[in-house]
Amino acid sequence: MRFLCSFLLGLAILLPMLLKANPGGANYSEGSGQKVENVSLKTEEIPEVALFKEGANEIMFMAGGLFSTGSGNGRYTFNEIPTLTYWGWMLTTPDKGGILRGNLELLVGLYASAIEKGFGSTVIGPQIMVRYNFVQPDSRFIPFIEGGLGFVYNDAYTVKTQSMVGQVIEFTPQLGAGCRYMLDTHWSFNFELLFHHMSNADMASRNIGVNELGGMIGFSYLLGRPH
Repeated sequence: MRFLCSFLLGLAILLPMLLKANPGGANYSEGSGQKVENVSLKTEEIPEVALFKEGANEIMFMAGGLFSTGSGNGRYTFNEIPTLTYWGWMLTTPDKGGILRGNLELLVGLYASAIEKGFGSTVIGPQIMVRYNFVQPDSRFIPFIEGGLGFVYNDAYTVKTQSMVGQVIEFTPQLGAGCRYMLDTHWSFNFELLFHHMSNADMASRNIGVNELGGMIGFSYLLGRPH
């Protein structure tokens, strides 16, 4: 958790610099007639981020690694190699100025993971995430924060000598923060840090739980037309 907090603090420090970046994009200045001082442009008017508007959708694929934190007191190493496939809905359109300018997005997807080290072999199930995208009209970098919940099937519970995972269905609350870079209007490269928890809310006698930190990278394709 301290690692995640450190990352969020670093993101807050770097955010102003990221939001000023505009590699390869157009320069929206007062002279171009597309930006006036103290007037925020709506996202759908800007080619690089035109699809971050209410009602737009995206398909996302992410993969990476999650590594268990802590040891002792019944905790053992539990490392995963997860993949995430999401369908996203933009719930709002960015239409205000300032560093917090952005929109809300709902992500529904499938978490599928191989247990790389520990006990058991498979963790798989649906999950839902709510994400806030920090969308600036003149930057291809779009930082985000997110949180969500899911439930998963696993076979780790069948190993009776451990007390971390106690039943076939476990719950998976999680928090994440990261950034995407818009390659063009539709495609983006994404990376994030993720805190992932797995436990059963004391529905089983074995419920020490699993806490993991890790990173994910992947790509998104935003659907629709800019205008």
